[in-house]
This record gives sequence, C-alpha cells and structure tokens, in this order.
Amino acid sequence: MDTIALSDKNEYLVISKVVYLNNTYYYLVDEKNNENARFCLEKAETKSMIEICDVTLIQTLIPLFSSTASKYSTSHNPGK
Repeated sequence: MDTIALSDKNEYLVISKVVYLNNTYYYLVDEKNNENARFCLEKAETKSMIEICDVTLIQTLIPLFSSTASKYSTSHNPGK
C-alpha cells in the first residue's frame, strides 16, 4: 500500500484515491494511529496535499472512496 508524508510529519496509508469533478482526492489513515484519518485534495501544480474540512464534500466522497477501496482490496487479495 502506498504511503504519503504530510506536513504534520506523520506517514499516512493511502486507503483510497478518487477523481471527482476533475480533482483527485485521497482518503488517508496514519500508519501508527488508525484513528487519525485525513481527507485530502491533491494539488498537482504544486505537488501538495490540502486537507479537506468541508463536511458536505466529505459526505459526497465517502461512498466513492468506499467503492474504490473495496475494488482495490478485492483485486489485491485474490482469496477474498
């Protein structure tokens, strides 16, 4: 699984990645503290991640993340 380091100096596992309205969003979970999750927008032009705090947007993205994560997990775990 891919990891990303954010400005808080923590390493986050990429749980899911989706493109929505021509933007790329990530669902991330801290490697050492699975209660520390982040939803981020990738800014390709600056190669940075911006944390999303907009509850409405997050609620829209969660089903997309869920669908993508389950496809990823099934394709990488052939026994399931």
